[in-house]
Amino acid sequence: MRALAHPTRLALLDHLHSVEQATATECALVVGDSPSSCSYHLRALARWHFVEEGDGGVGRERPWRAAASRIEFGAEGLESSVLRDELLGRQQQRVRDALRREHELPPRWRRATQTSSATIELTPSELEQLGERFEQLLEEFRARGERRGARRVVVSFGAAAEPE
Repeated sequence: MRALAHPTRLALLDHLHSVEQATATECALVVGDSPSSCSYHLRALARWHFVEEGDGGVGRERPWRAAASRIEFGAEGLESSVLRDELLGRQQQRVRDALRREHELPPRWRRATQTSSATIELTPSELEQLGERFEQLLEEFRARGERRGARRVVVSFGAAAEPE
């Protein structure tokens, strides 16, 4: 979790999850930091296996890519709660930003846009199953590769028991 404690590192991961690969200089333009700072943070993320070197380029032109499609960590302690809150906030902001610009999309994409919310009764086991099924569904769609007419879609899922 310490590797993710810096906002620049979270922004770098967000960016690398949205592109195939990018150099520190390209990342700097997106995350609003210097190329040298991004390079430092990318190397730190690589030590923890969150990112890896991409194909082609050397030195300053070395590209980086996300090493995994998702990040998991334990739910114990204040640090994990703070990190989870930050990750959730960042993801919700991405959804809000996409919805705010929805009017720029062609009508077919506007009709396809989805939002959903529910409160349901579940056991801990059922909540785990729900999360696993959601992840399986995402993996099924990720495995489809590039297709004509497809574009990047921000998908968010969060489920937590309410304290009694």
